[in-house]
Amino acid sequence: MNTLTIDPEKLVIGACMLAADAIRFASEVLAPEDFRSHNMAEVFRAVVQTHKAGDFVEPFTVWTRLTQAGVKDIPITDLHEWTMLAGSAESTAVYAREVKELATRRRMSMAAARFTQNLSSTDVPTAQTMSEMLEALKDIRDNSTDKNIRALSLGEILDMPDTVEDWVIPGLLERGDRLVLTGYEGMGKTTWIRQILICAAAGIHPTTLDHIRPVKCLVVDVENSVKQWQRQTSRMAATAVKHGVTSPRENLHIHCQGRMDIRKDKDLGLIHRLVDEHEPEILGIGPIYKLTPTAIKNDEEAAPVIAALDSLRDRGLVLVIEAHAPKMSNGQRDLAPRGSAALMGWPEFGFGLAPGNEEGSSADVVRWRGDRETGRDWPRGLEKGGPFPWTADNVHPATRQKYYGYDSQKVTF
Repeated sequence: MNTLTIDPEKLVIGACMLAADAIRFASEVLAPEDFRSHNMAEVFRAVVQTHKAGDFVEPFTVWTRLTQAGVKDIPITDLHEWTMLAGSAESTAVYAREVKELATRRRMSMAAARFTQNLSSTDVPTAQTMSEMLEALKDIRDNSTDKNIRALSLGEILDMPDTVEDWVIPGLLERGDRLVLTGYEGMGKTTWIRQILICAAAGIHPTTLDHIRPVKCLVVDVENSVKQWQRQTSRMAATAVKHGVTSPRENLHIHCQGRMDIRKDKDLGLIHRLVDEHEPEILGIGPIYKLTPTAIKNDEEAAPVIAALDSLRDRGLVLVIEAHAPKMSNGQRDLAPRGSAALMGWPEFGFGLAPGNEEGSSADVVRWRGDRETGRDWPRGLEKGGPFPWTADNVHPATRQKYYGYDSQKVTF
């Protein structure tokens, strides 16, 4: 087996043999008939039946049930290998939805072939063909959704207990939020993203500079090297060590590589495995234009990139994403991400850094889309010259004095 090719069916089954909760998640989405072969369907059936019987679900018990059912073509070594390939049960829902999507596409392809055959035959009336087409598409549609899908009444929703924000950074970012940051070239958007992550990892609120609970962060950087991270963050990290709740050294992990294609299983799976390993609450990734081998020019090309990023966000992460804005046109600069209007309406927050003055010592934080969640403590501007590369305009004066006083000292890491 080529372990570089990530098969979502094998990942689902492998994850189910790692945790009982994974079986529940997978069963809510999948039926054995959603797997592409009889053998894979029987493996999934064996997993579910073993769990229902109250037995421990692991490669040997599943393989035993398979052999009892007469399935001889799945060696126990494959089951062990799939378990190792999955690595964690955290991504089960992501893998299961991918299997469901592939199953739906197979059913649609088979139905299309039948429709084409019927249309080419004069023996089948057109009305009958149309009726069969509609019925087949209805069945595919009904089988493509989760089994437990239902709509809540307004009364049920209003009677629910008030939900409490699940803050990762209090007042700023909640689990599941997506922030896309653009800006003028050289304005320091990459630096601000790094500052957000390093401060959060050290237990410092990135804009107010108050103490918070330290946050585990992961960066997938497809533009900068490890050496650049070392050179450009040492002083920032030193300041965070001095003033933070803890050192950011072990709470922030960085993976650097060149351009990737997160539309492909191999590259997206790599990121999911990094998330499995480091369990971050914030994932910094980008820039977007280097997450695919070619530029994103329209909504159709943006859709699979957005879907891949959302598969990461669905794991309860905050996504902090760097993007590039179009070049200046007719004396105006649009700070929305270049390439697709779909990227504009997608995130909860979309900001761009624009020059705040002629000297370049400040930046305006410009919204290129309205906030999906209001009341967040985002600054309207940033200024240079503080302890960190950027100081937000919403830092309390007492906090500002404390940090600026410290900034006059020499910092070493």
